Amino acid sequence: MTNRADSCETVSWAGSCVRILDQRRLPSEVVTLDLGTEDEVVEAIRTLAVRGAPAIGIAAAMGVALAGARNR
Repeated sequence: MTNRADSCETVSWAGSCVRILDQRRLPSEVVTLDLGTEDEVVEAIRTLAVRGAPAIGIAAAMGVALAGARNR
């Protein structure tokens, strides 16, 4: 977990991780989470760290990509 005041992307790639803006912490803090496994992505969606249908769909697709990359 990092404090990131210079980035406002909701969901993005960060190396081999999915980086999400933790929407539970808004508006008082801008915090990103680096998720390295599909289970972490699922937990972020389940706990509403990711909100909104488009962001949830993108995060879920990236979680599937993480799983696929690990199981090559």
